[in-house]
Amino acid sequence: MIPESLMEDSDKAVDTKKIMFRQKLVGEIRGKVAHLLEKNILIISGDVTSRERLRGFLLTLGFSEEKIETTNSHPAQLMTRIKKSPEAVDVIFCPLKALNQRVTSETGAHFLGIVKEILARQGLKRRIPFIFFEKTFEREEIISAFQAGASQFLVLPSDPISLGQKLIEVFEEWKDPAVDHEVKKLLSEGNKLQVQGLYEEAISHYNRAMEVGGENVELLTEKANTLLKMEDIDQAIFLFKKITELESNYPAAYQGLGMAYEQLGDYREAKNNYIKVIDLEPHNIQAYYSIGTLYQDEGNYDKAQNYFEKGIAINKNFTKVYFGLAKNYEALDRPEKALQVYKEAIEQNPTQTFLYVAAGDFCLKHNFNKDAEEIFSKAISQNETHIHLYNRMGIALRKQKKFDAAITNFAKALKINPKDPNLSYNLAKAYFIKGDELLAIEKLNKALELNPELKQKFEQDKSFSKLIAKYPDKLHL
Repeated sequence: MIPESLMEDSDKAVDTKKIMFRQKLVGEIRGKVAHLLEKNILIISGDVTSRERLRGFLLTLGFSEEKIETTNSHPAQLMTRIKKSPEAVDVIFCPLKALNQRVTSETGAHFLGIVKEILARQGLKRRIPFIFFEKTFEREEIISAFQAGASQFLVLPSDPISLGQKLIEVFEEWKDPAVDHEVKKLLSEGNKLQVQGLYEEAISHYNRAMEVGGENVELLTEKANTLLKMEDIDQAIFLFKKITELESNYPAAYQGLGMAYEQLGDYREAKNNYIKVIDLEPHNIQAYYSIGTLYQDEGNYDKAQNYFEKGIAINKNFTKVYFGLAKNYEALDRPEKALQVYKEAIEQNPTQTFLYVAAGDFCLKHNFNKDAEEIFSKAISQNETHIHLYNRMGIALRKQKKFDAAITNFAKALKINPKDPNLSYNLAKAYFIKGDELLAIEKLNKALELNPELKQKFEQDKSFSKLIAKYPDKLHL
């Protein structure tokens, strides 16, 4: 057993490394915003805590007190100031929704529109960037605000690193089109190589892109994802953490951390990061599924069920959550409930053939043979050239002793692919159970000719292999 004192020392060492790493990143971001320290910043909010928190972050980044103004002033007063001296404000931080909770009709989005109109009426080409902050944003709110002219969004409580990154992005000079094109080209080519499994080449492209255009969270995330696929988990975690320090509310980074810790078997950290994804993106169904599977692997089926059901409620077309929930019920020895989940999945996604196959195979596994027949029948009506459907339909019918119908389905499958040894074997067994032993031998010999390894399967079938003793001269063993 590790002494508690050593464990405490180890925890302190980890904390120290985190603090040092964070200080390093703060120092880096301070250097990157140094050219912006003469900007005049206005923070508007009726929430004094938010105002002072943002002011503190700006001071940490090196902005002077004289360049930061915080206020909860009425928009009318602010508009008067901007009309008189539009050059006196370089960037505005304010809530997207209510500027002051006591007057909910006065929103940041509305204020943005008025400021744009003031500048346009004065014939000024300059703009005053708006960085909206809230505790949470809905995707539709962000899209609408961007369309209205918002520059950036900050999710509170945030930190100096994220705030500094937002300011850099807001005031970033127009990129050289040639450089931007080269970076996007390298990123695209790197992603293609990643999909092909050419991971070293992909990372080389991402590194070149960063040499050309500098680091950004998208490039770093793709590089980290590639390292994860290469099972270089420690380096992937390092990069994902770096991304979260640069952009504390970047969901893809937390998703990557969740996957990395999951691969390490650290389910606690994996779940913490997936939960962070859900906090940032409440409709991220992949995160719900991932947490559900982790709880499932731990044997905590109640919590797993909760996350799977939440996932289904969010998106009824994301089929993996149905599989997760069905597997959960199966683990609880409730196959009827699992079948109900499969049927719900099919009802919501009626054109997805693989769902019928999975549901039908589940039915065969649990001897719900009538249900299997109904499911495969529906699938075949939509896809009449799917060999597996006819094959599994044949098995479902054979198990119900509907031998002629089973033989018909095996024959249909063989018509599509005459050289499939497993189809010939299943057809042979259907004839055997029906009692037509000579036809069974004919089809079995065909199967063995196509795949001699089926001999072992045949010999291990206590019932079917009785043909060996009865017809030793007719079988091609």
